[in-house]
Amino acid sequence: MFKGWLCGIIVCVALAAPAEAQTLEPARLPGLCLTITGEGSVSRPCDKSPGQTFELPGDAPGPIRFGDLCLAPRGNANHYPQLFPETCDGSPAQTWTISAGGAVRNGDGRCLSLLGLSAISGTRIYASVCPTRVEPQAWVAKPVDQEIYDQVSGRLRWRARPELCLSYIGDGSYIGLEPCGENLRSEQVFAFDRGDPGQFRGFGGTCLTSSAMTQSIVLRRCAVSPTTTWMLQDHSLLSNGEARCAAPMLEDERWVVRISRCAATIEQSWTFEPAIATH
Repeated sequence: MFKGWLCGIIVCVALAAPAEAQTLEPARLPGLCLTITGEGSVSRPCDKSPGQTFELPGDAPGPIRFGDLCLAPRGNANHYPQLFPETCDGSPAQTWTISAGGAVRNGDGRCLSLLGLSAISGTRIYASVCPTRVEPQAWVAKPVDQEIYDQVSGRLRWRARPELCLSYIGDGSYIGLEPCGENLRSEQVFAFDRGDPGQFRGFGGTCLTSSAMTQSIVLRRCAVSPTTTWMLQDHSLLSNGEARCAAPMLEDERWVVRISRCAATIEQSWTFEPAIATH
């Protein structure tokens, strides 16, 4: 990958191999990528689109190239300035380093940040003043041609009683079952990778999380751990990174979904129904 300013912009872009195109995703939220839109930088599901395709600096400080332009925060007086493509000029605002720990920092002392580390698609990504007492948010650079996410969004219908769907129960803050109904409800919509283990992102941008202590499933702030890693297996078992499966149980006349030893039974089987718009 070409680094620094040793070559002209047009030459660099012309010679950059397609395999060198990269994207950036928050380390805590795999499958969401830095995306450049007409309104600035936001987080969206990774889809290999041009708005998520960059040429990143390597070991030395350099620009984040977006085609023949360079990314920089616009409006430093703003606490949450988004990144925009600008004419490349080698300024500190356009000069970035990616540390071994994943911090993405420019020459003006600003660090790439996802607002609230939220898993909600469309959340603002901005250049915050780099923190001094804690580590900046970590990012992961990935080759665009290796992004193989098969991200979908929809609801999970329980096969034992198809009229019931996996749902966030607000009165009690747990995951249980409620009638599916004709229309998708936000409490029943989960976004996940259809092909690989990963996070199930649900209501309010939180993630499906299992608790070994209570054997329950709740929605918590997203993190990368076995308790927030799930896979809807081919035979429709919903298993987590600890090899435990989601199993509905009737308790005090309410359906609560708990984690249990996996068994290929209809009581632990789910049918996925995609939303109209999938990612």
